Amino acid sequence: MKCPTCETEFEEPTKSMPFCSERCRQIDLGSWLGESYSMPVDIDRRLSQLAGEIPEDEAE
Repeated sequence: MKCPTCETEFEEPTKSMPFCSERCRQIDLGSWLGESYSMPVDIDRRLSQLAGEIPEDEAE
């Protein structure tokens, strides 16, 4: 398996799976909390939903 943070290859299961260590898990969490990572969003569609023009549960 390859750690998504440091890219170290490891075989033994760890308590921090899928990371090789607790340190790499914390680095990844910090990246999410610091907004280095994000999920793509269609801004125009989301603003229309918030304005009530499109129902929240409407499929894309």
